[in-house]
Amino acid sequence: MYRKSVLSLGCSTPNIVSFKGVEYQDDDVFFIFEYMEGSLGDLIDERRSRRIPFSEAEIRSLGRQVLQGLEFMHHQRGFMHRDLKPENLLVNKGDIKISDLGTATDIDCGGQAHHHYVTTRWYRAPEMLFRAFVKNESLRPFEYDEKVDIWAMGTIIAELFLMHPLFQGDDSPDQLYRICEVIGAPSRDSRTMPKLGPENGVGLRALMPYASESAIDLIESLCSWDPLKRPSAKEALQHPFFKRGQNVDAPPGFGSYCTHTRNSVVPKMRELSTMQPILGAY
Repeated sequence: MYRKSVLSLGCSTPNIVSFKGVEYQDDDVFFIFEYMEGSLGDLIDERRSRRIPFSEAEIRSLGRQVLQGLEFMHHQRGFMHRDLKPENLLVNKGDIKISDLGTATDIDCGGQAHHHYVTTRWYRAPEMLFRAFVKNESLRPFEYDEKVDIWAMGTIIAELFLMHPLFQGDDSPDQLYRICEVIGAPSRDSRTMPKLGPENGVGLRALMPYASESAIDLIESLCSWDPLKRPSAKEALQHPFFKRGQNVDAPPGFGSYCTHTRNSVVPKMRELSTMQPILGAY
């Protein structure tokens, strides 16, 4: 599945890291990808340490590019990523690309065929958390699809405003509780579930007072409890938040991080960083 997803996704779009080839060393197989200067996680850490927040123009540019990659992945290739997080989004100057396709799988397989621990907890959609939380099999009808990537995208956009993860649970029940603290609990009559947390959350506006109304509305839609109410990647790109600055060049401020990273990396690391060992890939 890894080779299939890499060959299908990594060669055809500017918003997913490009696949360059395969190299064999002893018993190891390496998939080689284009060089990128760091991850979004690195960039967030660097900005936080320097107390430089992301502008809304930067967030808009980053979000648009990732959603374009998801639109290609979901609707043109029929895959879902399943582990979208800042560390798996690679940046290079003003560009950002989806990487680490090791957990990508066919959407048509259906969530019931997949393990619920694939996504990093803080970015894991509720329908995946429910599968881990509810022990009674009769209360576990929660399949999942590409909308888990949409939820993760909502949490990532929020993180760019907050400079820290939106929901930071210690385990699956605590993660659900943290979600309830912010957006409130889901309707009890639509889920045969125990009480998960506060019925009414504090709301995103309380956490992000400086975000625009369109940004808050976008994140709320991406992080809807009901996956059917979340927009597709294509629909999300039509949100008013992305209507501003559609033809604006890469926002200023990315370059400082990339230049710092480029100057601190020895040339040999450039080559090695693009080689991903795949054990038993064939």
